[in-house]
Formats: sequence, C-alpha cells, structure tokens
Amino acid sequence: MKRRLLAVPLVLAAVLLVGPAVPSAGGVRVMPLGDSITYGNPESGVSYRTSLWQHYQDHEPRVDFVGSVHWGNLPDRDSEGHPGMRIDELRSWIDYWLLLNRPRYVLLHIGTNDVVQATDLPNAPARLQDLVERITQKVPGVTVLVASIVPSPDAGLNERVNAYNAAIPGVVAAVHATGADVRFVDLNARMSLSDISSDKLHPTDAGFLKMGDIWYDALPLAP
Repeated sequence: MKRRLLAVPLVLAAVLLVGPAVPSAGGVRVMPLGDSITYGNPESGVSYRTSLWQHYQDHEPRVDFVGSVHWGNLPDRDSEGHPGMRIDELRSWIDYWLLLNRPRYVLLHIGTNDVVQATDLPNAPARLQDLVERITQKVPGVTVLVASIVPSPDAGLNERVNAYNAAIPGVVAAVHATGADVRFVDLNARMSLSDISSDKLHPTDAGFLKMGDIWYDALPLAP
C-alpha cells in the first residue's frame, strides 16, 4: 500500500500545514472533505481541486476553498483532505473543522479506507449518514454533496467499493428527508479503471482532473 493512504495521526491530520494558507478572496466557501483522494497526489500536487479551481477563474461567484490542510499545485490550496482517514475518523474531527471553516458547500468523498481496511463494512453507510447529519446540524443552510467513491482495478476490492456505493443514495435520501440540502454525486459512474493509478486505489493525475470536472458539473454554486 502506498504511503499516501497510510493513517496519519489525528492531531497532525487536523493541523497539517504543507505551505502557507491563502487569505480568503471573499468567494463562496467550499470545503473539500475526505482522505488522500481529496488531498491529491503528494508527488505532483495535482488533485481534483486543481481543475475545479480552474473552472471558477472566470466565474461569478468565485470559489474560496477552505480547510486546515494546505497542499497542492494551485493558488488556493486549502482543504480537509486527510490521507488515511476513515469515516469515523472524519467524524471525530468534524465539529472542529466546521467551526474553523464555516463552509457554504461541502464536497464529501469518503469511504475508501473503510473499504480497503474492510472496517465493519456493513455499518459503513450508517457511519456515513451520521457524519452527513452532523455536518447539516452544525452548519444550518450548508449544501453537502456526497460522492460515490472511485473504482478499483482490483476485482475483490472493487466488489466492496460497489457494495458501499450502492448504499450511498439511500443515505443521501434519508438525510435529505430531514430538510437538509444533501445531494448525491455519482462520481464513480463517470470514472473508468484507466483513471486509476497502478496502486489500484488513487486516481492518476488525469483522473484527478476528471474528478474536478465532475464536481464542477455537480456544484450548484450560489452565494
């Protein structure tokens, strides 16, 4: 397993500073939330945020990525992309991150490490629902976009990916029924196995850029 999916100590993950924070440009606050697939490629700096940010350079309203992690090959490097984290680990920090970042939109891609580690998979959807519900409770009016996770060329792993993904629309529907603005983004359906790197877990740089395009299509950006 490549080091970028290994667990990061939680305290370090919450305050990881790879570079200086970019001052807020006054745009709509968007919090990318997840594991190493949100963080991006540690060698090249490419992430889905790279292409998503590019889409908004001549766009109003502008985007302001927010987060305690500062990494990437783009001017606005903020996110909550924490390599190695599972759903329960994000949940343990989410109150702090929401207070810190005050997002208007949350882009959530999480579950890959639960699937890889086979961590109580039957209850992974319930953990995801608890996380999404907490976000909507702590930030009234937030819009949460919940993505299906990327595929894997490893047949056994991809079977678990597909089983987890199949439950996500039901999670989104359950939280949406409470009156929260929660939306499902079927990112997996638009990704192919050729978008995944040789480690069979993370997107290639081209795959990351494609993810950004998918998020752009799904993000109903408004103040």
